[in-house]
Amino acid sequence: MSAERRAGASRPVAVAILVLLAVTVAVLATSAPPQPDRAQQLAESLRCPVCQSVSVADSPSETAVAMRQTVADQIAAGRTDAEVLDYFRARYGDWVVLDPPLRGVTIALWVVPGAAALLGGGVVLAMARRREHDPDGELSEQDRARVGAAVEAARAAAVDRDDAP
Repeated sequence: MSAERRAGASRPVAVAILVLLAVTVAVLATSAPPQPDRAQQLAESLRCPVCQSVSVADSPSETAVAMRQTVADQIAAGRTDAEVLDYFRARYGDWVVLDPPLRGVTIALWVVPGAAALLGGGVVLAMARRREHDPDGELSEQDRARVGAAVEAARAAAVDRDDAP
């Protein structure tokens, strides 16, 4: 087969590939994004009772597997997300939800980080103001004397080491 014939036979194949590629890109660009999996989202919002620092979705424990199945069963039964979360709250308490509601004991979980940030900001501001009053960072005479004595002691120790055999 000559080179011209091979080139002629491959053109329709190349055109077909380009058309299929264009159709694929067009379909992907115009299609709606997939809906998130409700069961997965709910499992991600529940704390595993065994692992406690991991969501039910991420935990390999048998309890988490059973909880994921319960979530799927509840969704299949037509319950809303709030009803599913209330089901687990009734059995495990509010701590089972990774994002606890703002009420009762859980208020501390919401207030303490903000209070700590405000306290830290206050400390930083106080330190900045103190530096404004003493911008050069001058040492007192007592501190200068202590630093001088420490430097002289270090020099004497260095001289003694150099003189040693």
